[in-house]
Amino acid sequence: MVKAFNIFIFVITLLAYVSTYVSPEKFWVAGFLSLAIPGLLLLNVLLLLFYLFKGRIWFLFPLIALLAGYRYLSASFSVNPQNGPEVDSFSVLNYNVRVFNSYAYLQKENQTGKSMIDWIADHDADVKCLQEFYNEDSSNLYNTFSRIRRGDQYHGYVRSSATNRIGGQFGLAIFSRFPILTKGEVTFRDNKQQHAIYTDLLINQDTVRVYNVHLQSMSIDERKIGDMEKAKENYTAIARKLKFGFINRARQIDNLILHINQSPHRVIVCGDFNDLPYSYTYSRLKGRLHNAFEEAGNGLGFSYNGKLFFLRIDNQFYSEGLEPQNFETYRDVTYSDHYPVQASYIVAE
Repeated sequence: MVKAFNIFIFVITLLAYVSTYVSPEKFWVAGFLSLAIPGLLLLNVLLLLFYLFKGRIWFLFPLIALLAGYRYLSASFSVNPQNGPEVDSFSVLNYNVRVFNSYAYLQKENQTGKSMIDWIADHDADVKCLQEFYNEDSSNLYNTFSRIRRGDQYHGYVRSSATNRIGGQFGLAIFSRFPILTKGEVTFRDNKQQHAIYTDLLINQDTVRVYNVHLQSMSIDERKIGDMEKAKENYTAIARKLKFGFINRARQIDNLILHINQSPHRVIVCGDFNDLPYSYTYSRLKGRLHNAFEEAGNGLGFSYNGKLFFLRIDNQFYSEGLEPQNFETYRDVTYSDHYPVQASYIVAE
């Protein structure tokens, strides 16, 4: 029985690892299998400790599984010395602002929206990448483009994906203290609401391309999680939404990687990726870029402010030729359903 159990867990763990390299667009089951990786990692740690305590040779199975999954362990928990930013470093803030709580059902948080806008405008990051951005020029509260620009302190680029009946624009925004040389958009054929934008910034005589990305949402209604009376109905609906998200994010990230590969400059890719560090999305980006949290962050790095608090779905990736000095998740900034994250970089010689 012990032998069969160990072999079963070992095989399932390796299959889960492999699933992160399989596009859910081609085999959607891979998306669900990859979700099991955190639990499998924990189970293998417990099995390793148990068999070591018992002095049994079976400890080799969980040990090999953990060694094979080292990249998933390092993506889950990071330990790095915190260096002060160097003289020539520049900082990049990434924040899903949830349209500054301007939705009708969030109107009770109107004051929170104002506080969020003020926090972003006053924050001293050199580059600010905002997802679910909202701007309404005629509003004294939501004229966010001009407020965050702080006069001429920041250059700004906004690309809207929708406009409401009063002229308010929803989309993505990049604000930069550095001159914007060129700018553009990466469109995804399956969903116009999700897209990416980029700016080529002149930073200390070097040009760095910064992408701001918002991939397909998980679309999970947290209010229905744990509702045992409608458990079957709720979790069936959640499974369908997860499947839809896996497939669409796979298409979107493949599209984005093609664009990144054509960049003539070093790149930083910021955004709300709506996927875990054990996903096809994350693996595709890690195959091309480095992750700032893994290289310069500390702890677990959870970036979602909600019931599903254990999610790290907001990230910054960067290419060779850049070095992160530090990485921080602002868990005390609770205005949105995401926490802001920020990294400082230097351009390597």
